[in-house]
Amino acid sequence: MTQPAHGTFQVNIIPQPSEEKPEGLTPLGRMLIEKQFHGDLVATSRGQMLTGMTEVKGSGVYVAVERVTGSLHARTGSFILHHLGLMVRGFPN
Repeated sequence: MTQPAHGTFQVNIIPQPSEEKPEGLTPLGRMLIEKQFHGDLVATSRGQMLTGMTEVKGSGVYVAVERVTGSLHARTGSFILHHLGLMVRGFPN
């Protein structure tokens, strides 16, 4: 049986230098992620995010991986989260 965890988190996104913009193309982006979790999960995380936008307004994609380290319901350790997001003309897909 699973037990839900409740709480909040603060996130700090730190943009990193992007690649040179190739002629006629949008640049790829990279950011560092730092989070602090409060509540049932008391933890910190660090990760990285890659982004890509298209020439179509409001369209792009991101992927991210972060390592979370802390405690949850009296257990300590770490785990990996992955994220994926896709927007098409301003709507999530």
